[in-house]
Amino acid sequence: MKKLYAVAFLIFVSLTAQAQLNGTGFYRFRNADRTGDYISLANDKFNFTTAIGDACGGLSQASSTEGQARALACTGRFLETDIHMVEDADCIYPGSVIYAQKKNTNASNYDYNLIGQGTSLLTLTTGTYPGTVQLQFDNRYVTIEKSSGSGANTLYTAKIELKSSSYVIFVGYPSLGTRYLVDDGGKLAINESNSAQNAKWYIEPVTHFNVQSEVEFGGKYYTTLYVPYAFKLSGQVKKAYAVSSIATDGTVEIGDAIATTGGTVPAGTPVILECASGVTADCQLIPTGPPLFTAPDVSLTTGAPAASTATSYTGTNILKGNYYCNLDGTMTYPRSSGTGSFNANHYTAPINPQKYVLGITESGKLGFVKATGTAMPANKAWLEYTGSAELVLPFEASKPGDVNKDGEVTIADVTALVNIILGKATEENNPDDYDFKAAKVNDDDEITIADVTALVNIILGKE
Repeated sequence: MKKLYAVAFLIFVSLTAQAQLNGTGFYRFRNADRTGDYISLANDKFNFTTAIGDACGGLSQASSTEGQARALACTGRFLETDIHMVEDADCIYPGSVIYAQKKNTNASNYDYNLIGQGTSLLTLTTGTYPGTVQLQFDNRYVTIEKSSGSGANTLYTAKIELKSSSYVIFVGYPSLGTRYLVDDGGKLAINESNSAQNAKWYIEPVTHFNVQSEVEFGGKYYTTLYVPYAFKLSGQVKKAYAVSSIATDGTVEIGDAIATTGGTVPAGTPVILECASGVTADCQLIPTGPPLFTAPDVSLTTGAPAASTATSYTGTNILKGNYYCNLDGTMTYPRSSGTGSFNANHYTAPINPQKYVLGITESGKLGFVKATGTAMPANKAWLEYTGSAELVLPFEASKPGDVNKDGEVTIADVTALVNIILGKATEENNPDDYDFKAAKVNDDDEITIADVTALVNIILGKE
């Protein structure tokens, strides 16, 4: 436990010691008022037709106080839906890892496109309102400016100028003004003022994010992951697998790992991760390169911008994933004719084909089991299957006494067990050479001389 606290403390110190914006790269944005809250991309529902047409009342109301108020209220509801505040001190939510792409390399320029979860700020805030005059909104970068402090105590403000890039006769450049991003009691909101503490942000460079395992099997720990950027396996993350096919008997065929520790998983690739430890802080992934995302398109006139489904993986992979799991239900907003609404739910798992998620099967094996919920988790992978066979991964459980992992229980395992007891082999230094779960032969959750006696009894056929 002391080791875990030490690791967590070192991670915290390393992040806060360099908590500042330093050009294009991966960051996390932590609020200064609610210091446990991080910005996290959660959806891509922003819709210009709704905000300018239904809420504002169209271009004729774009310059009126009432029309702008309705449009801003609707915009706020969209932002609240698309960008959530999450408590993520352990850095396990991929949605809170954001790629800040600087508009240009000019040192005096602080305009950034925030990219993540298959979309970007520019994508969300770019569109065309169809009418007598086509009103375009594009190039809506967030302007990040230093507010106070230095080093680990640097605070920033983030603002968006809600202004059209196209000129409208008799109206000029329609604008809803400049608004600052604030944390409104755990929800993202926009405000005219940046004076309050909730409009201030700490910006933490991301060197890695951590893996939270879902399933323990055979002394190893597994989860699935789907993120839009490439990442290296680090720490106790040992392997990443794609799924090539499902055999007629239900065997989930994976082939060789597409990456091992130190290797890289291509961007946009849903994978199964295998870890040697169930401790979140021990299992790390290092994001590399810009994320894949849907580029802004000013020709869009209806609907919300869709998240990118692109992948850089060139092999066969039938795993699927989703970047969002938004369960906010129906969101309402004011409009000139009354109250409007839109469905904020992003994804509902259809029954056919049935979705299968990572788990322990009825026969006690590692595989995929039927999803029971109505929505799939964000950044997780699943399989679609129409058959009736049990979906089993080709991983074997620990065999009691097979300490050296050669598939047999022999005198060689006694030597391996003694090495563990004497401290010559440890889970930290030899995770791939020894099966430490199999070494707990008498099943008392400790590795002692009593396990040697139990192992010898197995070899002699007494147990």
